[in-house]
Amino acid sequence: MELWKISQKVSELSDVIPYYFFSLVSSCLSLSTVLVVFSLGTWGVIGIIVISFYVVIPYLLFAVPVQVLFNKHPKKFSLNYFCLYIFFSLPAVFIYSSVLNFDFSLDILTTKNYYAISLLAALFFWFWDSVFLQKKSSAS
Repeated sequence: MELWKISQKVSELSDVIPYYFFSLVSSCLSLSTVLVVFSLGTWGVIGIIVISFYVVIPYLLFAVPVQVLFNKHPKKFSLNYFCLYIFFSLPAVFIYSSVLNFDFSLDILTTKNYYAISLLAALFFWFWDSVFLQKKSSAS
């Protein structure tokens, strides 16, 4: 590949990176805020900050690569994208909670919290992705 093509690709990517960052940070803060509120607010602002640091890892590993793929064919508030975010959120929450709890059994799949957190994680990431990155508006 010629040098000017590489330079052009890097330039295009550097224009979009802040939007990926805003989407990621907004998703982490939204999810951690809801988790703190539903834990009866015992953690407060410190809890939001701490949980955000824990939440950023699965978002980076599972959601951002999917987000990059979706950004090639942008659609604001696409229900197809939302369903795919849910699909990737389920194993992400399972793996992450298994690692944090040192419990690799399938018992977590029987809890309502697992599905609620998976759905909320997907919903927040889908929403902020649509707000910051998906430029075209189309119906699904």
